[in-house]
Amino acid sequence: MYFSLGQTDWAATIAGGGDYATGWHVHDCVMLMIPRAGTLRFALDGRGRTEQVLRPGEALVVAAGVGHRTRSGDAGHRHLALYAKGGRIEGWLPRDAGWRAGPLPPTLLPLLGYRDSLGPTGERARLADQLILTELAERGLPTLPRDQGAALIRAVAAHLAADPAARHDLDALAARFGVSRRHLTRLFRRHFNDGVGGYLARLRVDTATRHLAAGADVTAAAEAVGLASPSHLARLFRRHAGHAPKMARSGLS
Repeated sequence: MYFSLGQTDWAATIAGGGDYATGWHVHDCVMLMIPRAGTLRFALDGRGRTEQVLRPGEALVVAAGVGHRTRSGDAGHRHLALYAKGGRIEGWLPRDAGWRAGPLPPTLLPLLGYRDSLGPTGERARLADQLILTELAERGLPTLPRDQGAALIRAVAAHLAADPAARHDLDALAARFGVSRRHLTRLFRRHFNDGVGGYLARLRVDTATRHLAAGADVTAAAEAVGLASPSHLARLFRRHAGHAPKMARSGLS
């Protein structure tokens, strides 16, 4: 599906609710998605179509011509979507990536708070939308400098911990935080003595252990951390915990 901005330079809309969802589509302009409540799930063509999560305080920028789809992550979801001709906004995107997700500039948060107090339409709402668009065009989404590896790793680790059951594609994860796949892997090995996949596996074991200790069976614990079968969970437990999942359930771990 193809959506066009037409003859206008920019447009804005507010959408939300638990039933919000779009099919796969492209725009002839740059799109900025800014969650204001709840979570937004998105997937991009060329990235394995794996869904990622966007939360309030973050934004997604997608270049013209990049296929994508979005849907609400929960019933309380609400977001602001802005559309504009390329220009300076596309200049903030990583080379050859076509999209970027990351934290909003702190200076933008008061303006977004004011926008939240307005209705979906009206002259003040339109002026606020235009100011938000101008601010993002001027500043872009901030990146964590490469020498701030500890801060970057904390941000990535928090992102993984927020949804350990999700499929975390390494390329998409690196692009989300504005670094290369190689750099992200090197930082993980430096700080955690393990790669991203190994760290995520240990995170899933820890999360499954809490579910088992609370009374969940092995099948439910596996599903809670995004694994297809109890046998997969058992392999992770043997590798990273040195025992079977049933020992965590009985409190013997």
